[in-house]
Amino acid sequence: MAETYDDWYKTPKGRLVDKIEKEVIYEFLKPQPGMKILDIGCGTGNLSLELAKLGAEVTGVDISEAMLVKAREKAAKENLCISFCRADANNLPFEDETFDAVVSLSALEFASDLKKTLLEIYRVLKPGGRMVIGLIGGGSAWSMYYEEKAKKDSESVFRHAHFRTLDELIAAMPGENVQGKAVLFVPPDFNFENVEEALALEEKAQRQGRTDGGFICAVSYKPLPKRKELD
Repeated sequence: MAETYDDWYKTPKGRLVDKIEKEVIYEFLKPQPGMKILDIGCGTGNLSLELAKLGAEVTGVDISEAMLVKAREKAAKENLCISFCRADANNLPFEDETFDAVVSLSALEFASDLKKTLLEIYRVLKPGGRMVIGLIGGGSAWSMYYEEKAKKDSESVFRHAHFRTLDELIAAMPGENVQGKAVLFVPPDFNFENVEEALALEEKAQRQGRTDGGFICAVSYKPLPKRKELD
């Protein structure tokens, strides 16, 4: 998929979906210049490049070397210093407490044991840091769309996906002060040329507090060590 992966973001649907998903990612991540961020399942570097442009020190990992080749090419073209390496999220090649923040955008649907994978990701997070995880939402119009595609195409990557609900994602998150939010209520068969109509639909659903969005996102924090009280 590496050769054609970025074509999605050039379509009206891809642009708007990316915008909606990124808004909640940034709301929770709050990237700052100098922040050391790990991007899990970085693909061709879409999010990694954006974070680097904001001044973050970014490391991107993915299980696909073909995706990483594209990511490195894009970073070099834009003269961005990003470290991309091939790694499995279940066995990260980093020391404990290495990163200020860890983010993953639509990658961990393919984790068979989400809680176990999140614990490994949490391991490399510094105390005081935050972990932001975004997934395709289970029970949504979008997960049903991908499930239908998987039924029709034996080669579809979504045959290996596990679609969790927002409650399930929140329950799997290690750490403290876990918060979650569902977005992307515009259905996949919508005419994405109608941007204003799509955003109005999105705003109304979010205002109603719905949790069955096509994209779910959660954040948790790694607590700082408690100070020992003086005798």
